[in-house]
Amino acid sequence: MADKYQYIVNSSKDFITLINKDYVYEIVNNAYERMIEKPRGEILNKSVSHVWGADVFETKIKGYLDRCLAGEEVHYIETFKFGLENRYMHVSYYPYRDGNNSITHALVFTHDITKLGKIESKLINYEYRDPLTGLFNRNSLDIILDMELVQAKRSRSENLRALVFIDILNHKEVSQKFGHEIGSVLLENTGLRIRECLRDSDFTFSYMGSELVVFLTSLARREDAGRVAEKLYNSITHPYQHQKYSIKLKAALGISVFPDDGEVKQELMDKAIAAAAEASLQEKTYMYYDDELHDASIQRLNMEAELAAAFNQKEFELFYQPIVNPEGKILGAEALIRWNQRDKGTISPVEFIPLAEDTGIIEEIGKWVIFSVARQLAEWTKKWDVYVSLNLCAREFGNNELVAIIQNALSAADSLDPKFFKLEITESEGIKNPQSFIERIRILKNMGIEIYIDDFGTGQSSLEYLKHIPADVLKVDRTFVEHIHHDREDRDFLINIVSLIKSRNKKIIVEGISNEEQAAIVRTLDCDRMQGYFFSKPLPASEFRKLLESGKNLPLTPEI
Repeated sequence: MADKYQYIVNSSKDFITLINKDYVYEIVNNAYERMIEKPRGEILNKSVSHVWGADVFETKIKGYLDRCLAGEEVHYIETFKFGLENRYMHVSYYPYRDGNNSITHALVFTHDITKLGKIESKLINYEYRDPLTGLFNRNSLDIILDMELVQAKRSRSENLRALVFIDILNHKEVSQKFGHEIGSVLLENTGLRIRECLRDSDFTFSYMGSELVVFLTSLARREDAGRVAEKLYNSITHPYQHQKYSIKLKAALGISVFPDDGEVKQELMDKAIAAAAEASLQEKTYMYYDDELHDASIQRLNMEAELAAAFNQKEFELFYQPIVNPEGKILGAEALIRWNQRDKGTISPVEFIPLAEDTGIIEEIGKWVIFSVARQLAEWTKKWDVYVSLNLCAREFGNNELVAIIQNALSAADSLDPKFFKLEITESEGIKNPQSFIERIRILKNMGIEIYIDDFGTGQSSLEYLKHIPADVLKVDRTFVEHIHHDREDRDFLINIVSLIKSRNKKIIVEGISNEEQAAIVRTLDCDRMQGYFFSKPLPASEFRKLLESGKNLPLTPEI
């Protein structure tokens, strides 16, 4: 051995040996010599059986050596007797190849983890802890993961390692329903199930609360981690039987792979945790860490913070898209929110409204819209007979304080007549809970507020349901208008929808009209009102006011 390599090997605190195919020691370092308390002359060129004894060699060493010399990278934990003391050792075998890529030796790294082993011994004596399912804790994770990654970097093997973060999503709810004792038993049994899915060389850790971590020590391909994760998920979520109940745990798993996703412990942990969070959000079984998904998640978090600050910074603005009669006279407008983010410019509602709904901010936004529309109407209705409709999502419409919020807004706007204030609710929201949906509409109608069903035709509602909706106006979704000027089938379908609505004595607004041909066809259907970019795009309040002041029908004829 060259002097510099000999120095490096002998400086290591790990016990390093090189064993040939005859199970004979060819290299041992100083730490190994000290560990077994024998001089190097009694180890080198001696068989492992001679040094450790035939029984220990056959039961604890030979099987692993044979696997390694056959080409497998092997990791395991075993106890070895040193004098009167048993010590826990983490042993790693790496196939050693010559210049022709033939395996000639086993390179063995051994690390004394007696301290961790004693911790595990205490854990497995804990109530409900089976000796075969005892899990290392988070402190053990830090030590073992550091050690495994160091050894992985030393190894010439191209085998990958993977970290699997497991979040038991409903453990708290299960514990609250069935008791914390049952919750603890389920968590311990989940550890047992996980261990049964893994190889002896892999590790399972209890991380925090109902979170667990699995470290896969040797993988030939990246996708192998996904196969293991799928197996783990199926085992974890298989129902438990408790008395007359079937208890099913829910889980989300995230995977990070060494060295692709990082080479240090914290980076791999952070990425596995992020992947598990994304899996939970997308309701997936498991997910690999993905830079693009992670970036999207970070952007989502940033947007959430920006959204919360948008009120104080007065970044929201209402635009108004005219609603006209068949002659083009302005009867009212639909209020549409825009977010003028100071750094990013205008952000589409398609991007931020779903996030606002998820976070609950939508209720504050909705309240702001209601009061803003009421104030604007108080000004306009002094000169013009014009109404404004505004959209409510399911969360807003289901808010028990909605009626009081609207009453306060109308009162604050010089006791605005509610006939000018309209509400739009999507048909699909009503399908989810028709009885409460219909009852809420009745309450609002009794206040004098006209209700529109938006996007009608997309919710697959029945004729019977349509009959019982107490809404005054149905807005036909733009998807039924888009091709009517060149597709006879679409045109006939729109005619049937309009006929259906009229048969129920409802008024009709056809939205999404974008050209003269579409407008001409809709006029022949004797619809009450129309809306779309053909007449006008959504306008700021000041621009919409100019349209009202002009008194002209839409679309405006360009001045020559």
